Amino acid sequence: MNKDQLLHDYIITHSAELTEKWLKLRRKLRGRFYSADQLSEEMKRLLIEQHTFTNTVIASAFLEDPAVFQHNKEKWAAQVAKSRVEQDAEVHEVVEAIGNSRTVFWEAVTRFMDEHQDIVTNEDARRWNHLVNSSFDQLMTDFTEQFQTLMIARLSSQQELISELSCPVILIADTIGTLPLIGSIDTRRARVILETVPENCVAKRITNLVIDLSGVPIVDTMVAQQLYMLSKTLFLLGIRTVFSGIRPDVAQTSIQLGLDFSEYQTYGSLEQALASMGVTCVIEEAKA
Repeated sequence: MNKDQLLHDYIITHSAELTEKWLKLRRKLRGRFYSADQLSEEMKRLLIEQHTFTNTVIASAFLEDPAVFQHNKEKWAAQVAKSRVEQDAEVHEVVEAIGNSRTVFWEAVTRFMDEHQDIVTNEDARRWNHLVNSSFDQLMTDFTEQFQTLMIARLSSQQELISELSCPVILIADTIGTLPLIGSIDTRRARVILETVPENCVAKRITNLVIDLSGVPIVDTMVAQQLYMLSKTLFLLGIRTVFSGIRPDVAQTSIQLGLDFSEYQTYGSLEQALASMGVTCVIEEAKA
């Protein structure tokens, strides 16, 4: 008689009961993913489906072939991590929910042992206790790894979008555009500027670009080098580059680096730079 198989079958048979008990352990916490009083019917169905799979995953650890548990575990971690990231769940909420699953699952194992005292030995109990805890620990580890990977990718994507929005190429007139840079420029933003600005200029058919630096508080070595590389790249694309708003300290930094901006026209303000291209800026005063 394969007692491990019997226990596996027992868990699967009582899976719905385990899930119902697990759902009742949810606390009423405002704004929480698992909150007992804020869950939509659709989300409740998702949790029931996923917890049923949780029971299946852990129960598969009792099977003779360890590959079954390994496959189920990886599949579960990927599905649940993706779902929790999409729903903006916090990782500590999931950790608590998995802890509740462990409690409910072990209670089911205990009931099985009570109902089969004639065949279950103390050694079986110790082995199953270790197997259940080890399986849940592995489940937790795989989930947190998947969750972290997805969150890093999500944050990276958001940062890329923010960086792109922070370096807009604005078409002023026909083939004239401006790149108003505002705020600090770190390594990531400098890279995005170098990658996206040339493409945007070509897409908008810009042949004259004014790079305005009046809103950049600090231009260090890295920023000066990136701006110089950008101007060279634009030159190779047939785009004339003009700088405006270059302060004395920025000019000094460039000179110290041996970066020769003298070949580029510079102006004290964006308005002056645009005027040199025949674009007149008209500012209307608000009427009382």
